[in-house]
Amino acid sequence: MKNEIEQFLSVGVAYTCAFSLTVGFITPLQQLLLPKVTSSIRLLFLPHGVRMLAFYSHGWKAILYLLPVTYLTLTLSIQSGVNLDYLSPLVSLMACYAGFLIASAFISAQPKQPTIKMTTFFLLTGTLASIFNRLNLSWLNFGEMDLLNTLGYVIGD
Repeated sequence: MKNEIEQFLSVGVAYTCAFSLTVGFITPLQQLLLPKVTSSIRLLFLPHGVRMLAFYSHGWKAILYLLPVTYLTLTLSIQSGVNLDYLSPLVSLMACYAGFLIASAFISAQPKQPTIKMTTFFLLTGTLASIFNRLNLSWLNFGEMDLLNTLGYVIGD
């Protein structure tokens, strides 16, 4: 039980730090350097990397570790004027986990040679998870699947 609490806290702290750094430093810097890019698309969204590492390290349990902190950040985002559905964190985590599972299945189906490196695995996982995440969130929050905005999110994630 102690190990589970430690894992929960470490994932939560990592996600919170990544989110805070993104919102407090990266987003204002992006708005300063690229004022024409909408602020809803972050060209560097660090929490996505934390999600991918959490799924890699903890498997499906990462959903349980990440869910409370993603709802906390959703609440903070809503208070700052961002209009998102309350199912967004759950949809986002499930989409990211689906991307992780598909990338894992693809990698494990490869011949047992050291041709697929961890960098390739995480790029594939992050890209698939980002595409699934954005398409599902577009549909949930706006009732449509916007492919152009999805490309922006894939770059940021």
